[in-house]
Amino acid sequence: MRRTAKTGPEYRPEFCARLLAFFDVPPFKVTEVQKKDGSITLLETASELPTFAAFARSLGVTQSTLMAWEEKHADFAEAAKKARDLQGDILIQNSLRGNYSASFAVFTAKNILGWSDGKDEPKQPPRPLVVRWEKE
Repeated sequence: MRRTAKTGPEYRPEFCARLLAFFDVPPFKVTEVQKKDGSITLLETASELPTFAAFARSLGVTQSTLMAWEEKHADFAEAAKKARDLQGDILIQNSLRGNYSASFAVFTAKNILGWSDGKDEPKQPPRPLVVRWEKE
């Protein structure tokens, strides 16, 4: 793998497949746990939420390098969109199942998925009501 002086490896088209494989993980795993009384219970554990920071680290680059690749390479941009969809699905599935705290889920959805609850948006002043009376 050829490396540039400061940015790690140069872009290669196979990074698209690696990106998607990195993000395409099951949202959670279920394992059987035997209790002291011998009964079996199921334990659900959230998978680690894949991030672009972790993927960049796995390649030896920074997130800004990934963003530059998105701007320059259409195939990588498309793979990144799909990766964000996969990431969002993991976040949603684990949030709905109670595997993430509500405050983490809300904060992360706002920052990663761009969601909004309306509280952060500037309030618009009410528009004046205009009533016209017309003579017949």
